[in-house]
Formats: sequence, structure tokens, C-alpha cells
Amino acid sequence: MRALKSVDEAAELLRISKWTVRSYIKAGKLKPVRLGRRVLIEEAELERIVASGKTNARLEEGQLVVAEPEGGQP
Repeated sequence: MRALKSVDEAAELLRISKWTVRSYIKAGKLKPVRLGRRVLIEEAELERIVASGKTNARLEEGQLVVAEPEGGQP
């Protein structure tokens, strides 16, 4: 089974507000998994949104990890 995060958990991992997460879902930038009234997001979907931002970030064990850019400079 794939790891699922709530909107609040996703917002905390991405360091954005839960309202921004909800607006990404509404705009189609994030694809949610809906179970009844619950809105959940797969970790792979969170990784995809981070990758689309062209950062060196990834999720590891439920934590967002940002790698240093090569050469030590942004």
C-alpha cells in the first residue's frame, strides 16, 4: 500500500499552508486520493510536485530532505 498524507501533513512537509495545498488540488497541480470525505495525497505525488519546482528535494521516511546544490552555491 502506498503511503498517504493528509492535507495538513502534506502542507507541513512542503512547508506551505494547507490552503495552498488545497488550491493546488483544485487547480489540478496535485492529484488527491479521496476516501469518503477525506482528501489524501500520495507521497509520490508530493515528490512529483517538489521535482516540478526544480529543487534538489525529496521525501525520505516521511520527511522532506533538501540536498545542497552541487558546488555549494545555489
